[in-house]
Amino acid sequence: MRRVTRKKLKQDEFVSIVDQMIHWFSENWRPVAAAAAAVVAVFLLWWGLSAWSGHRTAAASEALAQAMEQLDTAQTPEDREDAEAALREVIDRYGRTAQADEARVVLARLLAEDGKIDEARQLLTKVAQKRKDSPTVRVATLDLIGIQVSSGQAAEVIPQLEAMVTGKDPRLPRDVALYELAEVHIAEGNPSKAKEYLQKLMEDFPESPYARQARQKLQELG
Repeated sequence: MRRVTRKKLKQDEFVSIVDQMIHWFSENWRPVAAAAAAVVAVFLLWWGLSAWSGHRTAAASEALAQAMEQLDTAQTPEDREDAEAALREVIDRYGRTAQADEARVVLARLLAEDGKIDEARQLLTKVAQKRKDSPTVRVATLDLIGIQVSSGQAAEVIPQLEAMVTGKDPRLPRDVALYELAEVHIAEGNPSKAKEYLQKLMEDFPESPYARQARQKLQELG
Protein backbone atom coordinates (compact mmCIF):
# COMPACT_ATOMS: atom_id res chain seq x y z
CA MET A 1 0.00 0.00 0.00
CA ARG A 2 2.87 2.33 0.77
CA ARG A 3 4.45 1.70 -2.63
CA VAL A 4 1.18 2.45 -4.34
CA THR A 5 0.95 5.71 -2.46
CA ARG A 6 4.43 6.76 -3.55
CA LYS A 7 3.72 5.83 -7.12
CA LYS A 8 0.54 7.79 -6.98
CA LEU A 9 2.36 10.76 -5.54
CA LYS A 10 4.90 10.70 -8.36
CA GLN A 11 2.13 10.49 -10.92
CA ASP A 12 0.36 13.41 -9.30
CA GLU A 13 3.60 15.39 -9.25
CA PHE A 14 4.19 14.71 -12.94
CA VAL A 15 0.64 15.69 -13.82
CA SER A 16 1.04 18.85 -11.77
CA ILE A 17 4.26 19.81 -13.60
CA VAL A 18 2.68 19.15 -16.98
CA ASP A 19 -0.36 21.15 -15.97
CA GLN A 20 1.85 24.05 -14.89
CA MET A 21 3.71 23.94 -18.18
CA ILE A 22 0.47 23.95 -20.14
CA HIS A 23 -0.83 26.80 -18.03
CA TRP A 24 2.40 28.80 -18.50
CA PHE A 25 2.40 28.21 -22.24
CA SER A 26 -1.25 29.24 -22.53
CA GLU A 27 -0.38 32.54 -20.90
CA ASN A 28 2.90 33.10 -22.76
CA TRP A 29 2.30 31.53 -26.15
CA ARG A 30 2.63 34.83 -28.00
CA PRO A 31 6.23 35.65 -26.93
CA VAL A 32 7.17 31.98 -27.29
CA ALA A 33 5.80 31.90 -30.81
CA ALA A 34 7.54 35.20 -31.61
CA ALA A 35 10.85 33.88 -30.29
CA ALA A 36 10.49 30.68 -32.32
CA ALA A 37 9.66 32.70 -35.42
CA ALA A 38 12.71 34.88 -34.82
CA VAL A 39 14.95 31.81 -34.56
CA VAL A 40 13.51 30.42 -37.79
CA ALA A 41 13.94 33.80 -39.50
CA VAL A 42 17.58 34.05 -38.41
CA PHE A 43 18.26 30.54 -39.66
CA LEU A 44 16.61 31.23 -43.01
CA LEU A 45 18.53 34.49 -43.32
CA TRP A 46 21.82 32.74 -42.54
CA TRP A 47 21.02 29.98 -45.00
CA GLY A 48 20.06 32.48 -47.70
CA LEU A 49 23.19 34.58 -47.20
CA SER A 50 25.39 31.48 -47.28
CA ALA A 51 23.79 30.29 -50.50
CA TRP A 52 24.06 33.77 -52.03
CA SER A 53 27.69 34.13 -50.94
CA GLY A 54 28.59 30.73 -52.38
CA HIS A 55 26.91 31.55 -55.68
CA ARG A 56 28.61 34.96 -55.82
CA THR A 57 32.03 33.46 -55.10
CA ALA A 58 31.57 30.87 -57.84
CA ALA A 59 30.47 33.53 -60.32
CA ALA A 60 33.41 35.77 -59.39
CA SER A 61 35.87 32.89 -59.82
CA GLU A 62 34.46 32.07 -63.25
CA ALA A 63 34.58 35.71 -64.36
CA LEU A 64 38.19 36.06 -63.16
CA ALA A 65 39.22 32.84 -64.92
CA GLN A 66 37.71 34.10 -68.18
CA ALA A 67 39.47 37.46 -67.83
CA MET A 68 42.82 35.76 -67.17
CA GLU A 69 42.32 33.49 -70.17
CA GLN A 70 41.66 36.52 -72.33
CA LEU A 71 44.86 38.10 -71.04
CA ASP A 72 46.94 34.95 -71.54
CA THR A 73 45.77 34.55 -75.14
CA ALA A 74 45.90 38.25 -76.05
CA GLN A 75 47.92 38.82 -79.21
CA THR A 76 46.98 42.35 -80.21
CA PRO A 77 46.55 45.64 -78.34
CA GLU A 78 42.81 45.25 -78.84
CA ASP A 79 42.90 41.80 -77.21
CA ARG A 80 44.72 43.26 -74.23
CA GLU A 81 42.20 46.08 -73.93
CA ASP A 82 39.41 43.49 -73.90
CA ALA A 83 41.21 41.59 -71.14
CA GLU A 84 41.62 44.78 -69.11
CA ALA A 85 37.93 45.51 -69.57
CA ALA A 86 37.10 42.01 -68.33
CA LEU A 87 39.27 42.56 -65.25
CA ARG A 88 37.54 45.85 -64.56
CA GLU A 89 34.18 44.11 -64.82
CA VAL A 90 35.26 41.58 -62.18
CA ILE A 91 36.21 44.48 -59.91
CA ASP A 92 32.98 46.38 -60.54
CA ARG A 93 30.65 43.41 -60.12
CA TYR A 94 32.42 41.57 -57.31
CA GLY A 95 34.20 44.45 -55.57
CA ARG A 96 34.65 42.99 -52.07
CA THR A 97 35.55 39.44 -53.02
CA ALA A 98 39.00 37.87 -53.05
CA GLN A 99 38.63 37.44 -56.81
CA ALA A 100 38.14 41.18 -57.25
CA ASP A 101 41.33 41.79 -55.25
CA GLU A 102 43.23 39.43 -57.54
CA ALA A 103 41.84 41.29 -60.53
CA ARG A 104 43.00 44.58 -59.00
CA VAL A 105 46.58 43.30 -58.61
CA VAL A 106 46.74 41.97 -62.19
CA LEU A 107 45.20 45.13 -63.63
CA ALA A 108 47.57 47.30 -61.58
CA ARG A 109 50.55 45.50 -63.08
CA LEU A 110 49.22 46.07 -66.59
CA LEU A 111 48.64 49.74 -65.87
CA ALA A 112 52.13 50.12 -64.37
CA GLU A 113 53.60 48.61 -67.54
CA ASP A 114 51.73 51.27 -69.52
CA GLY A 115 53.02 54.04 -67.27
CA LYS A 116 49.69 54.65 -65.54
CA ILE A 117 51.31 54.68 -62.12
CA ASP A 118 48.69 56.66 -60.21
CA GLU A 119 45.84 54.35 -61.16
CA ALA A 120 48.01 51.31 -60.46
CA ARG A 121 48.87 52.70 -57.02
CA GLN A 122 45.19 53.25 -56.22
CA LEU A 123 44.29 49.67 -57.10
CA LEU A 124 47.16 48.22 -55.09
CA THR A 125 46.40 50.45 -52.10
CA LYS A 126 42.81 49.20 -52.13
CA VAL A 127 44.12 45.67 -51.58
CA ALA A 128 47.14 46.39 -49.38
CA GLN A 129 45.22 48.53 -46.91
CA LYS A 130 43.31 45.45 -45.73
CA ARG A 131 46.38 44.72 -43.61
CA LYS A 132 45.98 40.97 -43.39
CA ASP A 133 48.18 38.00 -44.15
CA SER A 134 47.02 36.61 -47.48
CA PRO A 135 48.84 35.86 -50.76
CA THR A 136 46.96 38.57 -52.66
CA VAL A 137 47.58 41.22 -50.01
CA ARG A 138 51.22 40.18 -49.88
CA VAL A 139 51.68 40.59 -53.64
CA ALA A 140 49.82 43.89 -53.64
CA THR A 141 52.00 45.17 -50.79
CA LEU A 142 55.22 44.20 -52.55
CA ASP A 143 54.10 45.79 -55.81
CA LEU A 144 53.01 48.93 -54.00
CA ILE A 145 56.36 49.18 -52.22
CA GLY A 146 58.12 48.93 -55.58
CA ILE A 147 56.01 51.75 -57.02
CA GLN A 148 56.50 53.94 -53.96
CA VAL A 149 60.27 53.49 -53.92
CA SER A 150 60.60 54.13 -57.65
CA SER A 151 58.45 57.24 -57.19
CA GLY A 152 60.75 58.64 -54.53
CA GLN A 153 58.57 57.73 -51.54
CA ALA A 154 61.04 55.50 -49.73
CA ALA A 155 60.70 57.62 -46.58
CA GLU A 156 57.06 56.57 -46.37
CA VAL A 157 57.82 52.91 -47.05
CA ILE A 158 60.52 52.42 -44.41
CA PRO A 159 58.29 52.84 -41.31
CA GLN A 160 55.69 50.54 -42.87
CA LEU A 161 58.28 47.84 -43.43
CA GLU A 162 59.67 48.30 -39.92
CA ALA A 163 56.16 47.66 -38.55
CA MET A 164 56.05 44.47 -40.60
CA VAL A 165 59.45 43.40 -39.25
CA THR A 166 58.17 43.72 -35.68
CA GLY A 167 54.96 41.86 -36.53
CA LYS A 168 52.68 44.85 -35.89
CA ASP A 169 51.68 44.86 -39.54
CA PRO A 170 50.88 41.35 -40.86
CA ARG A 171 50.91 42.14 -44.57
CA LEU A 172 54.39 40.69 -45.10
CA PRO A 173 56.22 37.91 -43.23
CA ARG A 174 59.07 39.25 -41.13
CA ASP A 175 61.82 37.73 -43.27
CA VAL A 176 60.34 39.25 -46.42
CA ALA A 177 60.00 42.63 -44.72
CA LEU A 178 63.65 42.50 -43.62
CA TYR A 179 64.81 41.79 -47.15
CA GLU A 180 62.62 44.55 -48.57
CA LEU A 181 63.96 46.98 -45.98
CA ALA A 182 67.48 46.16 -47.07
CA GLU A 183 66.53 46.69 -50.71
CA VAL A 184 64.99 50.06 -49.92
CA HIS A 185 68.10 51.23 -48.07
CA ILE A 186 70.26 50.07 -50.97
CA ALA A 187 68.08 52.05 -53.36
CA GLU A 188 68.42 55.04 -51.04
CA GLY A 189 72.22 54.77 -51.06
CA ASN A 190 72.55 53.52 -47.48
CA PRO A 191 74.40 50.18 -47.80
CA SER A 192 75.53 50.07 -44.16
CA LYS A 193 71.92 50.08 -42.95
CA ALA A 194 71.02 47.52 -45.58
CA LYS A 195 73.76 45.22 -44.28
CA GLU A 196 72.27 45.37 -40.78
CA TYR A 197 68.91 44.13 -42.02
CA LEU A 198 70.45 41.46 -44.23
CA GLN A 199 72.54 40.18 -41.32
CA LYS A 200 69.48 40.13 -39.06
CA LEU A 201 67.57 38.21 -41.70
CA MET A 202 70.28 35.53 -41.86
CA GLU A 203 70.50 35.27 -38.08
CA ASP A 204 66.79 35.24 -37.27
CA PHE A 205 65.55 33.27 -40.28
CA PRO A 206 68.36 30.94 -41.41
CA GLU A 207 65.84 28.59 -43.09
CA SER A 208 64.13 31.34 -45.03
CA PRO A 209 64.49 31.23 -48.83
CA TYR A 210 65.46 34.90 -48.49
CA ALA A 211 68.49 33.99 -46.37
CA ARG A 212 70.40 32.81 -49.44
CA GLN A 213 69.56 36.00 -51.29
CA ALA A 214 70.62 38.01 -48.24
CA ARG A 215 73.98 36.23 -48.15
CA GLN A 216 74.52 36.92 -51.83
CA LYS A 217 73.51 40.55 -51.41
CA LEU A 218 75.97 40.96 -48.53
CA GLN A 219 78.77 39.64 -50.70
CA GLU A 220 77.84 42.11 -53.41
CA LEU A 221 77.85 44.98 -50.93
CA GLY A 222 81.26 43.92 -49.65
